[in-house]
Amino acid sequence: MSSANDGNHSRRCFLLGLVASTASGCAHWLPSRKEPEPRKSTILSQELAPDTVGIESILLRLSSVESQQMPDLWAYADEQVIAPEPRMLLDRNGLRAGKFSGQIPAIVQAWVAQNATRIEQDPMEQAGVVADVSSFSQLWRCRPDQRKVLTVRNLPKETVTLFYNEEGFRGGQFPAPHFLFSLYAKPNGPQSAQVLLRPELEFGQTRRSVVAKDSAIRTEERRETLRWESLSLMLNMQRGDCLMITATAEPRGIGEHFFRTRSKEGEIQDVILLVRVAELNAPDEFSVANNGSTR
Repeated sequence: MSSANDGNHSRRCFLLGLVASTASGCAHWLPSRKEPEPRKSTILSQELAPDTVGIESILLRLSSVESQQMPDLWAYADEQVIAPEPRMLLDRNGLRAGKFSGQIPAIVQAWVAQNATRIEQDPMEQAGVVADVSSFSQLWRCRPDQRKVLTVRNLPKETVTLFYNEEGFRGGQFPAPHFLFSLYAKPNGPQSAQVLLRPELEFGQTRRSVVAKDSAIRTEERRETLRWESLSLMLNMQRGDCLMITATAEPRGIGEHFFRTRSKEGEIQDVILLVRVAELNAPDEFSVANNGSTR
């Protein structure tokens, strides 16, 4: 965790960053939190390599009142960016996705503000123990063919029963499930990026295996994994565009397990995932001369 002063500074500044995101694509949605793979939201203090895309993600837990606003929010989303057949397959598995072009709707901005206030005022939220979904934003510095692991829910002490549609109706029981998206992104011209998100499920016990890579042999710890290739989302996105993924209105299948959680108070909460192209390969933009200072 960053120091208390740094955290307070992030909380004061993120709303200003969110308002400015339409023009600059550099919003800091929430105070950052250290995780094993993600990087802190320090994109303004370091230059990006020419083949790097800065992707920002956040998971928002919705109250029952906020969930009632989802139909209004979907009115702003472009769901046609996904072809009809893949969109139908997503629906059969309880998933729904759409893109906001350029500007994040006011509904989402309000939710982000409320979430930031909740985190600032509640030590349990700061510790990430209120629910199994963490609402801290993450900045991912993506390069071509480099996989990032975007955790949605991790339930090491539970066993879930999950059924899904992919080349037929399948399913079973999965111990210690880890619901995640594999994230890939690469530049696709000076002002856009190709973003790929693939839903996956890791489960069971960790096993060690020997891997030969880059003329070296080493051991890796791995778990059994389901990769739903047919449910992958691959989109071309402009800087500032935001992809929203959540469960269907009637939760079922994969969507229900990814995007529904229960708080410590027992409240069932819907969850939405927002993935935004924060910056593209523009190292000159972030020079000391242009920013005045670095942190």
